[in-house]
Amino acid sequence: MTPEPKRTHFRHVELAQKILDAAGERGMAPGERLAEQALASLCNVSRTPIRKALQILAERGLVTADAEGGYLLAVDPVATARLEDTADGDGENEIYAAILRDLSAGRIAESQTIAALQRRYDVSRQAVQNALMKLAEENLAERGAGQQWLLKHFAISGDAAAKSYEFRLATEPLALTLPDFKRDVPAMTALRQSMLILRGMSEATFDRKLFDRTDFDFHLLIARSCGNPFMAEALTNHHRRRRASPPAGHVNAFRLMQSNLEHIQILEQIERGQMELAADLMRVHIQLSQSQRPRLAGRGVPPTFKLVVR
Repeated sequence: MTPEPKRTHFRHVELAQKILDAAGERGMAPGERLAEQALASLCNVSRTPIRKALQILAERGLVTADAEGGYLLAVDPVATARLEDTADGDGENEIYAAILRDLSAGRIAESQTIAALQRRYDVSRQAVQNALMKLAEENLAERGAGQQWLLKHFAISGDAAAKSYEFRLATEPLALTLPDFKRDVPAMTALRQSMLILRGMSEATFDRKLFDRTDFDFHLLIARSCGNPFMAEALTNHHRRRRASPPAGHVNAFRLMQSNLEHIQILEQIERGQMELAADLMRVHIQLSQSQRPRLAGRGVPPTFKLVVR
C-alpha cells in the first residue's frame, strides 16, 4: 500500500467523526437521513469526501444504506464512542504539533527538509511528510526549492493575532457586501442549530469545542458565499490557518457566549438580505473579538447588537 492512501484515509475518518458530531449536536435519532449536500455544506467540503466518510461509517455499522439511495443514521450519535484514529493519524498530529511548537519558540528555522525533521523527532519519513502536508493544507507551510519546505513563522509569531484582525477587518465586512454574494440556506440552517445549542448553555457548561467548530464553519461559510473567488480563497486560507495556529491566549467563556450571539445576529441579517447591516455587525464582532473581552456597561449584549435582537 502506498503512503498517500493512508493519509487520505485518516482524513476521511476525521470527516466521519465530524458527521457523527454534527448529528449529535442536532439531536438526530436512528433512522434519520444523512443528506449528502447538507453535510457537504456544513463540513465545507465537496460531496465526494462526504461519500467516502459515510462509507467508513457504513463499514462500522454506524449508518445503513437506504433502499432509495444515501444513508440513514443507525445509532445514537451521542452515545457512540469516538472513532479510533489510525496510528498514522496519531503520529501525524504529534509531529504537526511539535513542529508548530518548535517554530513558535524559535527552536527550528523556517527552512527545513524532511530528513532534518525526521532526525530531530526520530520518526519515519512518512510521518514527517504527512505532518508537512497537513501544515500545507492549513497554509502554514509550502514546498520550497529542491528538498526544502518553508514554514510560515509569521502566521504564528507574537504579532500574528493583531495582523490577523487587521486583515479580517479589511476583508470580512467587504465580503458580505459583494454583489455576487449567495446565501447557502442548508449550511445556514445547520449553523443556526449549533448556535442555538450554544446559546442555551451557561458559562459553566459552555462547550468550547462546539463553539470552535461553529465559529470556523460560520466564517468559512461567509468566505465561500461571497461570490468572488479571489476573496473566497484568501479568506478560506486565512481561517484555516487561524484555526490551526496555537491560541494566543485564553478567552473566557462569557466572551465566547457573546461571540456566538453576534454570529446569530449576523446570520439573521444575511437571511433577511440586509447585507450592509450584516457587514456593520461583522465589523463590530471582529473588533470585540480583538479586545478578547466584552466592552459592555454590565454583562449583556453590546448595544449595536441589541438593535437587531428579535
